[in-house]
Amino acid sequence: MRIALIVFLVLMTSCKQAGTDWIDRSKHQGLYDINYSDAFETYCTEAHPKHIKNTIGNLEQAKVYFDKTFNENLNFAVLFVDDTNWNTYAFTPPPGMPQALHQGNIILGLGNSVMAIRAKEGLKQVPDPQLKILKEHFGEELDLDLFFRDALALHELGHLYQFYKTGKGTQRHWLNEIFGNLCQVAAAKNLDTQDVFHRMDVYQLFLINSNRWGELKFKTLKQFEDDYFEVLKQGRNYGWYQSQFYLKAKELYSKFGDEFLNDFRDFLIAINPENAGKMNDKELERLMIKTFENQVLDILKWEHES
Repeated sequence: MRIALIVFLVLMTSCKQAGTDWIDRSKHQGLYDINYSDAFETYCTEAHPKHIKNTIGNLEQAKVYFDKTFNENLNFAVLFVDDTNWNTYAFTPPPGMPQALHQGNIILGLGNSVMAIRAKEGLKQVPDPQLKILKEHFGEELDLDLFFRDALALHELGHLYQFYKTGKGTQRHWLNEIFGNLCQVAAAKNLDTQDVFHRMDVYQLFLINSNRWGELKFKTLKQFEDDYFEVLKQGRNYGWYQSQFYLKAKELYSKFGDEFLNDFRDFLIAINPENAGKMNDKELERLMIKTFENQVLDILKWEHES
């Protein structure tokens, strides 16, 4: 009975959203319409920005992949914002932290972002032999915008394919982030080359294996939900959660492939609180057991405690 309800809710939400121009264009005020792509809208704080060609090319390929996977033709806008103007357009610092707004906009850093600079500074004490593998993928100067802009843009685009159907409704933030990472992995795997995937994988594994996080205040899923915005403010702690979500997403995609993205998005649409109401942990767990295979649930099991 619950599965039939899921199908019904997915269909109703699909019909509700279809054909609407959902982009919040108030976010484009004061930006240059740079028209760098025929596949989606592009805006920037500079009239003639440099070094964003690869980002746009990756997003164009990712759109083709996501449109096919989700049976969509999604219109969206990408805003390239410099450090100085970041707080005007984005919902959280630091400048260069990629983010997807619920109404059709992706915000990405421009140039050498604060986000990438801080991450690079955090590696100053790491011996050069340990940095060798990072330099193989990010160059001698460690251009980490190749991760925070190019790779994570795929993650944010994945969120838009969810938000298009769910709006601001969120049953669990951690499920949203598993989905974003799942989309990131899948899209990177389906680009013309594996360069982006290797960069995201090498960087995440480096951070995990070298324990770059230090002491963390939050480590449980309950804390991620209850203190979400506080976790978001604490960049290292949020980065740690994302690295854990990334590992789970990579394993899910390896085992279940492209079709699983659509199944997972359908589940997120169905549990949207606007349609299904707010579920407690037991209700959500029972529904997940009915919807997914045991192997999926085993991968999603959270083992970290405070």
